Formats: sequence, structure tokens, C-alpha cells
Amino acid sequence: MDTQFLRAFYDLASWIRLSPLLNGPYLPFSAWSLRPGALIKLLDDIALGDRKVLVECGSGTSTIVFARYLAQRGHGNVLSLEHDEKWARWVNDQLAQEGLTDVARVVHAPLAEHPAAVKRVEWYEPAVVEDEVGAFTDKHGKIDLLLVDGPPGWEQGRKMARYPAVPALKDHLAPGATVMLDDVNRSEGVEITKRWEDECGLTMQLDPYGTRTAFGNLPG
Repeated sequence: MDTQFLRAFYDLASWIRLSPLLNGPYLPFSAWSLRPGALIKLLDDIALGDRKVLVECGSGTSTIVFARYLAQRGHGNVLSLEHDEKWARWVNDQLAQEGLTDVARVVHAPLAEHPAAVKRVEWYEPAVVEDEVGAFTDKHGKIDLLLVDGPPGWEQGRKMARYPAVPALKDHLAPGATVMLDDVNRSEGVEITKRWEDECGLTMQLDPYGTRTAFGNLPG
């Protein structure tokens, strides 16, 4: 079957499945947003794996969709790290408008040098990450789902920008935690997943439905 057709069909089917979570205020979807198929795969993992402690590197529509689902389900929390202060404010305002601030929160974490970075590519400010993620996991338990969709890695010199996520947060990850990396259609995405496998014990698989993502789990 043609790959583009399969991707379009899967996206359409995913939009239909997402519809119960899209009945609230309008949510903007851009070229940088997770594909609907990736959102569905994550929501299935949250539901079937009873994931309760979610952390995102990069915030947006996914943050709000996750918060809506967790609020409907009645348990679970989301913490998102976001380098763009204006965007972090917008997502937090949207969460507040929908009464979801007890479920999800976006933290502004400026980009800075990080000891886990490759070639000194900036990641999120280490002190902010440790303080915020540490407080979050102290309160809710270890992370059982990590979505890595930031910071931006497409610019020249920033190709490995998302690599630090797993090594930097590994001590906060629960056994068996799910990890998802977006934009693995780029060469650096493949390199990042391989390094995570070799260095952190993850088993990563490319999603076969053209969502540009790779999913994996830590040993249980």
C-alpha cells in the first residue's frame, strides 16, 4: 500500500478517535504538532498502561489533550517543559480556561548548556529541570510516560538537541516507562534512538504508520 495513502488514512481514523477530546475550545494544530496518529498511540498507552505521571519536553496541543483525557479519567498529571516563554504562557492560559490546572502545568525552562548534551547543544536549564521535575515526581511518583517533542532540533548545529531527555531524566523514570521521540524521520532522530538504546537500556521501535515517531520502554 502507498505510504502516503496509509499515513493519510491513519491520520483520518485518528482524528475520528480523537473527536471526544476535541469538543472543548479550539486548539491550534501546526506543522510542528504531533500527528494525530501519534497522539492516539500515546493516549492508548496512557489508557491501557494506566500511565499516571506524564512529562513532556515541549508543550502544545498534546498537553491540553492529555489533560482533558486525564481529567475525564479522574487521575493522572502532566508536567511540560517549554523553552518558549510566550508559548508556555498560552498553553497555561488555555489550561486555566478549561479548569485543568490541577491536572497539567507548563514550566518555562530556557535553553542553556547541559552536562548531558552532545557537542554542547543547549537543552533545558538544568536547575529548572531538576527543581521542577524533582518536585513533580516527589509529589506524584516516578515518570511512567515521557514524550520528547522539544526543544527544536531542526536548525543547523542543533541536530542532537533532544538527546539529553532520557539521560537527564533517567533517575526520575519508572521501570517500564514509555518513551516517545517525535521527528525520527530526520537522521538525528535515528541516532538519538540508537544512543538511548545503547546507553540507557531502552528498546525503541519506529512507528509503522508514518507518524514520524519512535516508541520504546525502559526495562520493567
